[in-house]
Amino acid sequence: MCELLGLAFSEPIMPTLSFRGFRHRGKDNRDGWGLAYYPDESVQVIKEPLPAFKSKLSEFLQYYSKIKSKIIIAHVRYTSGTSITYKNTHPFQRELFGKEYVFAHNGTLKGYTSFNTGRFTPVGETDSEYAFCRILHSIEGENIKQWTSESFNRLHDILKAINNSGSFNCLISDGEYLFCYRDKNGYNGLCFVQRSAPFGKVRLCDEDYEINLAEEKSKTQKGFIVATKPLTDETWNSFAPAELIVFKNGVMVFSSTGRDANSLSISFDENEMEILRVLRRSPHRVALKTICENIEIPREKIILSIRSLLNKGYIKQDRRDKVGGDHDDATFYTESSKRLEIDRLIKK
Repeated sequence: MCELLGLAFSEPIMPTLSFRGFRHRGKDNRDGWGLAYYPDESVQVIKEPLPAFKSKLSEFLQYYSKIKSKIIIAHVRYTSGTSITYKNTHPFQRELFGKEYVFAHNGTLKGYTSFNTGRFTPVGETDSEYAFCRILHSIEGENIKQWTSESFNRLHDILKAINNSGSFNCLISDGEYLFCYRDKNGYNGLCFVQRSAPFGKVRLCDEDYEINLAEEKSKTQKGFIVATKPLTDETWNSFAPAELIVFKNGVMVFSSTGRDANSLSISFDENEMEILRVLRRSPHRVALKTICENIEIPREKIILSIRSLLNKGYIKQDRRDKVGGDHDDATFYTESSKRLEIDRLIKK
């Protein structure tokens, strides 16, 4: 099903532990592996259409001291039908506005050959490269030369639109920012862990291997590791469905869910809290009409708050509904895995 790995740190690092753990994921994703890093303003992409865990090159790169970068993206591939070749192996790279962008994708998209890619012509056959070219064409069309909160939101809209064509987790970087997006239906997962001093011992999930990070890291180093599934025994945080998180210099600078970058928790406004209270008071799904009757705020604001809670992954619309989410008969309920957290928030 392919897996992703992204690192975003405050200073250049060697990806020794993370890449070592990630190579094991190539046992279930045998159709190629790739690594992209930024030695300076340019990007270096190394990849092979071979299983990562069997590759002598990927084994060597675990310890190659020349690979140091603030941002690193890696990918192990399981093809959904296209050929096992270099041109179809992730990550992909292109230049835009004098910056070298790299991209890796996990999932399957339909109808991708009809994507409007503008001047960015795919070299290979994959849905992933078509999606990348579409993203760059959209960024160029929006004339996004410098990233701001407004342009982060615009990128989020672009990624959600592509997500409508199928399953879509992706990592993108221009060498300065690491953009990480999770599929709106939670396909295959995406999570992150924060690293900062004081460092302790860490054990890999897929190998009986432990390392004391305090002996490997400088005290000033901090950052985040993003992966499809946890690589270590640390406490990893899940992305919300359709969440875009952006990292720069080892800091979370944007989250489409309003996640608090300091505590890493997701924040809620009072309207969202009122909706959560109404839903938790009921043992069954609750219709939009009923929610509106129980909350004294305008209907349009309730709809906006419901959409926000859906994006954050804290509520769901019932699959049996035959109407859209803004219809009076649309019904909602809280996500089962979030109910204890919601109850704690309500009590506060």
